[in-house]
Amino acid sequence: MTRVVVDRIEAQQDGLRFGDPIGCGYHWVEPDEIDRYGDSVRRLAGKVELAVDGFERTATLSEDVFAGEAADALRARAERRHEESVLVRDNLRGLGRAINAYSDVLRRHREGLEQLRAYAEGRGLELRGQQIWPPVETIAGDAPQKELDAWERDWTSYKECFETKIELRDARRVATRELVKALAEYADVHPDKDDTKFVAASAHQVTFGELRREAAEEAMEAVQAGDRADAAHRTVDGLTRREQSALDDLEKMLRDERSPEEIRARADEVAAVHRELTEARVEAREADAVADREQAQANRAARHLEDAEAGKPRLVAEQAAWQPAVEEHVEPGNLEDRLG
Repeated sequence: MTRVVVDRIEAQQDGLRFGDPIGCGYHWVEPDEIDRYGDSVRRLAGKVELAVDGFERTATLSEDVFAGEAADALRARAERRHEESVLVRDNLRGLGRAINAYSDVLRRHREGLEQLRAYAEGRGLELRGQQIWPPVETIAGDAPQKELDAWERDWTSYKECFETKIELRDARRVATRELVKALAEYADVHPDKDDTKFVAASAHQVTFGELRREAAEEAMEAVQAGDRADAAHRTVDGLTRREQSALDDLEKMLRDERSPEEIRARADEVAAVHRELTEARVEAREADAVADREQAQANRAARHLEDAEAGKPRLVAEQAAWQPAVEEHVEPGNLEDRLG
């Protein structure tokens, strides 16, 4: 027997060597699923854009429209919120683009594996499940020339499949590193670090990734609650102007001694606007309460994250279950004994 020595090419990190079976099956996350996630991140950036516009308009309110110490404080706060929301919007956009780009790479990777399998099958290589098996390593020295040529041709085809698989793997790894870099840049998430860091929370373990996600969600809910409260107040202001205008018209009709039917109709209109205004004021107060509560939760989540990153213990207060008070019969005191 004559043994033919071939150059062994090591594939870094996954142990694949020249002469090993070549996997041609796709076992990563489906690209369409990753694409949908990237699209959802970019849609969230579009929602944050609305907050950016709102804060910008508030920060640039003219003193002719709104002046005073309270106005200056509101403009300063809106300016800070505008800068923060711009940063969040840009980070979400960048992260969404990176996720969509990674899904395209995985899609090309899957298509490349399918083409690799079809090529190997067309070249007559042995396929077992999702693996391309190499030809036999040895062949008899006295084998016919036709068998020697076929054996050499099979090894050439296997070498081409092996090199294609290495190229596909390297391209996917480059894309993975780019995605990890985007996560670190846009979301301050470090998968290689978050897996080894934990923060104690009572008897549970909370990862930094969960804390960051919780803080981001609470911050977004606080922004949305604040927007709803502002919209409720704008509704109240508009109804107040409508009520005042209707009252002015009713007063003018009384001075002009218009017909009772017209006056009654306008009075009914004023009453309807007043009822609507009363309901709007109640809704505005409720919206303010919700906004304050959401802001408090966002501040608490931010403090938890800050304490966790600083290595401080995270305290979680467990809410005690409410129990009805037990009525006890208390005998009245004897004042003669106490006073002598």
